[in-house]
Amino acid sequence: MKFFLRLILAVFLPLSVLLFPDILSAQENGSPTIYGQVTSPSGETLPGVNILIIGTTRGASTDIEGNYKIPTIKPGSYQLQISSVGFRTQIQEIKISGSESVQVDIVLEYERYQGQDLVVQAKSATRRVIEQAYQVSSVSAQRLANSTSDAKSVLDRVPGVRIQQEGGLGSDYNFSLNGFSGDQVKFFIDGIPMASSSSMDLGDIPVNMVDRIDVYKGVVPVWLGTDALGGAVNIHTNRLHNYADISYSLGSFNTHRASVNGASTNPETGFTVRGNLFANYSDNDYNVLARIVENNTVVDTTWVPRFHDRYRSGTIKTEAGYVNKPFADNLLVGIAVSANDKQVQHGATMNTVYGGITRENQSITPSLRYSKKNLFADGLDVSIYSALSLNESQVADTLRGVRYNWLGKKTIVRTADGTPSNDGELYRTNTTHNEEDFNTQLNAGYAINTKSSLALNYSLNYFHRKAHDTEHPDNIDNRFPKAQTKQVLGLAYKFDISNKWSTTVFGKWFHILAKTSKEFDFGLDTRRTEAVENSQHDIGYGLASTYFVTPGWQVKLSYERTARMPIPEEIFGDGLFIDPNPDLGPEKSHNLNLGTEYRLNIHNDHIVALGLSGIYRETDDLIYTIVTISSPKTRYDNLSKTRVMGVEGSLQYQWKEIFRLGGNFTYQDITDRARRVYNSSYTGTGWQTNYHYGFRIPNKPYLFANMNAGFTFNDVLSQNSALNLNYFVNFVEKYSLTWTELGSGSDKYIIPQQLSHDVELGYTFGGGTYNITAECRNLFDSKLYDKYYLQKPGRAFSIKFRFNIK
Repeated sequence: MKFFLRLILAVFLPLSVLLFPDILSAQENGSPTIYGQVTSPSGETLPGVNILIIGTTRGASTDIEGNYKIPTIKPGSYQLQISSVGFRTQIQEIKISGSESVQVDIVLEYERYQGQDLVVQAKSATRRVIEQAYQVSSVSAQRLANSTSDAKSVLDRVPGVRIQQEGGLGSDYNFSLNGFSGDQVKFFIDGIPMASSSSMDLGDIPVNMVDRIDVYKGVVPVWLGTDALGGAVNIHTNRLHNYADISYSLGSFNTHRASVNGASTNPETGFTVRGNLFANYSDNDYNVLARIVENNTVVDTTWVPRFHDRYRSGTIKTEAGYVNKPFADNLLVGIAVSANDKQVQHGATMNTVYGGITRENQSITPSLRYSKKNLFADGLDVSIYSALSLNESQVADTLRGVRYNWLGKKTIVRTADGTPSNDGELYRTNTTHNEEDFNTQLNAGYAINTKSSLALNYSLNYFHRKAHDTEHPDNIDNRFPKAQTKQVLGLAYKFDISNKWSTTVFGKWFHILAKTSKEFDFGLDTRRTEAVENSQHDIGYGLASTYFVTPGWQVKLSYERTARMPIPEEIFGDGLFIDPNPDLGPEKSHNLNLGTEYRLNIHNDHIVALGLSGIYRETDDLIYTIVTISSPKTRYDNLSKTRVMGVEGSLQYQWKEIFRLGGNFTYQDITDRARRVYNSSYTGTGWQTNYHYGFRIPNKPYLFANMNAGFTFNDVLSQNSALNLNYFVNFVEKYSLTWTELGSGSDKYIIPQQLSHDVELGYTFGGGTYNITAECRNLFDSKLYDKYYLQKPGRAFSIKFRFNIK
C-alpha cells in the first residue's frame, strides 16, 4: 500500500496537474508577461542574471536553466536592464501592446576582466541566498563537449578532487574532495539528489549532456537539502529549449559510447519535451601486472589481460510539460529507465581473482519537477521535486568449487575427502535486492528587500530493501526488512551589507531512522539475530561571507558545523563485498574555508586568474572503509577523531581565444587525532591506546596536481571551423596503502608516484555542427595505480564523432 501511494504521488498527481493547468493559473489576471532565456556567447544557459525594468522596482533573476519571467505587465514601452557578474550590462527596449506576452531571449557578452574558461561563481534569485559566499569551483563542459570525457573524468581535474577507480569503464570508484570521500560528498543533477539505488553511474553521464559542474567545498548551501559532510557536486545538464546533440565514440579495449540529447519547446504554448539517451560498453581487457598463483603458490609475476571485466550500461531519460506559463515556470513530469551489468574481476584488492561473479542493476524512476517565481507574492520563489526510484539488483556467485588465477586458468577446489567443494568463488550466492528509494524536496526563497532574503529547504528520503538469495533461501538476515528514513531541514538568511560585502548565516537539522537486523552473541550458545532500530538526529549551523576588494579580487570565509547520517550501503552492506554494520553512527565535522581569487585582464588580450584557499576540518566518528589486504571484503566503521589541514591553488591564463594554460594543486594532510579508542572485541573490551595517533589515514593521496594547455585555430580549411589541440597532465605523489607505521619499510604497501599525460586533437566545422576528435590517454603508457593498489588502464586511443544543432 505504501508503495502504491508513493507511486501515485510521484506520477499520477503531476499528470493530473498537467491535464488541469487552469487550477494553478487561477491566481493570474491575464495581464501580459515578459519572459525569455539568457545565454552566454557559447550557448551556455546563465543562472543568476538580473533583469530589471528601468524606472520601476519590477524585475526577475534567471533560474538554474537561464529562464526568467516578469508577470503582470501593463501595455507600454519599457527598457530592460540585464546584468550579471562577469558580463557586460545590456539595455534592451521592448514594447507591449494588448494582452500578448513578449518573449525576449538575451545573449550576454563577457566583461573585459572575465575569461571564458575561468572558474565562475553564479547565483540565481532564490539560490543567491546561499551560493554567493561559498567556496565553489564551477567547470564549464562546453569546451569539452567534443571529447570522450564523462562527468567523472571532468571532475577529476578540479582542484581538491581526487577520484580513485578500481579499474576501467564502469568500475567502482572513490570520490574524494579535500579529504572527504564516499557519501561524505553528495551528488546532484540540476539540484536533485542522485538516488543511492539508481543504476545510473557518475561515469556513465556523457559530457554532451552536461552544461557545467559546480563543486562546493566544505560548507554546503541550504538549498541542496543534504547532510553532506565535506562538500557537494551539482551537475547542471543542458537546459536549452531547442537543440539536438548526437555523438558516438569508439576506443581501446573494445570501448563504445553513444549519446543522444535534445529538447523541443513550443514558444506559443510553452509545451516542452526533452530527453537523454546514452549507452556504454567496454571489455576492459587492458593488461595488468599480476601474480600467477597455482596450488596456493605464486609461480610467476607477469603482464596478463583482464578476462572477466566487461561492462554494459544504458539510460533513457525524458521529461515533458510546460515552461514559462502563468501557473508555473517549470512543470515537468519525467521518467528515467537505466540498467547496467558488470563482470567482477576481483574484490577490494587484486590478490583474489574471479571468473564467474557478476552484478546487474535495473531501475525505473518517475519524477515531478515544479517551480514558480513570485508565487502568491513578489519575491516568493518555490520549487518542488519528487522522484521514486524502483531498483532491482542481482549479485551472482554460483560457480561451485571453482577457482581462477590471472591467466584465466580454472582449477577445482576439493574438500578434505576429495569431493568437489560446494562453495562459490567468494560466497556462493544468487541474491536479488528489490529497493525503493523515494526522494522529495521543497525549496522556498523570499526576498525581504533588495539587501536581505530567506531560504528554506525540507528534504525527505525513504529507502526500503527486500533481499532474497536463491542459493540460501533460509538466510535469516534476509527475513528482516532493511528500511531507512532521513529528513533534512535547513533555513538560511542572507544580508548584503554593501555592494561588495555579503554574508549568509544558516542552520540545519538532520534525522535518521534505520530498521535492520543484528547478530548477537557470536560464538556462544545464545547466538541469535534480532530486529533492531537506529534513530539519531543532529544539528548543523554556519556562516559564509564574501568581500570584493576590487571588481576582480574576491575574498571568502566560510564555516560550518555539520553532520552526516550513514547511507543504506554503509548500514546494510551490498550483499557481496561490503559487510553490514547496523551500529554505525553519524559523523560530525567542523569545516573552515578561507580563500581568495584574483582575475586580471591585460589589454583585452591576456586574461589571468589566480585562486588560493586553505582548508581545516575536524571530524568526530568519521565513517571510513576498513580494508584487509588479504581479504576481498570491506566494511564501514567509525573512526574516533580525524583532522584535515590543506591548501589548494589554481592558475589560469588565456591569450585571446587562441591559447590556454592552467594548472592546480592540492595538498591535504589527513591524520588520526584520537589518543585513545574503545575496543569492543570479545577479548579486550575497553579503552586502549591508539597506536595510529598522528599518522595519515591510509589509501588517501595527500599531494596531487593537474595541468592543461590548449590551442584553438579558427577558420582552418574552411570558414566557421576550428582546430583544437589540448594537452593534460596529472600528477599524484606516492602515498601509503596501509597505516604508515605498519610495514612502512616495504614498497609493497606504498602506491608509487604517478605521472600521466593525455592529448586530444579535434576539428569542428559547419559552425560547430560537425565535430571529430581523436584522443590518447596515458600517452606514455605509464603504470598507474589507484584505490587499494589497483591498476588502471595503460595507453588508450579513441575517436569521437559529434553532431550538434541549436
